[in-house]
Amino acid sequence: EAGSMGNRGNSLVEVLVATTVGVLVVTALTYATIFSLRNAGFARNSVQATKLAQEGLEKVRTLRDRDEAGFSELLLTEFSCPAKCYFYFNLSGVFFSGSNADFETIPPNFKRQFWVEDTGLEQKKVTAIVQWSDFAGTHESKLSTILGKL
Repeated sequence: EAGSMGNRGNSLVEVLVATTVGVLVVTALTYATIFSLRNAGFARNSVQATKLAQEGLEKVRTLRDRDEAGFSELLLTEFSCPAKCYFYFNLSGVFFSGSNADFETIPPNFKRQFWVEDTGLEQKKVTAIVQWSDFAGTHESKLSTILGKL
C-alpha cells in the first residue's frame, strides 16, 4: 500500500506541472498574437498615412500646375512666412493658417496638414504631415517636396 500512495502523489505533481506548463504556453501564445496584431495595425496605419501624405503633395502640385485661385503665385511669391506657413484642405479649398494646430480630418483616424518653407530662388519646400493615434500614442508620417514657379 505504501508504494501505491507514492504513485498517487507523483501523478498529482505531474498533473500540476503539466497544467502550469500548458498555462504558460497559452499565455505566451496570446501575448505573441496580441503583439503581432498591434504591429500589423501600426504597419497598416503607417502605410495609409504615407499614402495620404503623397496624395496631399500631389494635390498641392496639381493646384500649382493649374494655378487654381492664384495658388501658384500665392504659394511661390506673395506668401512670405517668418518661419513656416501652415495650411490644410477643407471643403471650400485651401485654408491657410497661422497655427500648426489646424489639421484636415481624414476618416477614420487621420489628420493632415502642410507647411511651406522658403528655400529661396522662387522655390518653396512643402511638407505634408499626417498624424494618427493608436494604443501606443500619436504617430506621424512626413513627406516633403520642392516646388518652383512654373
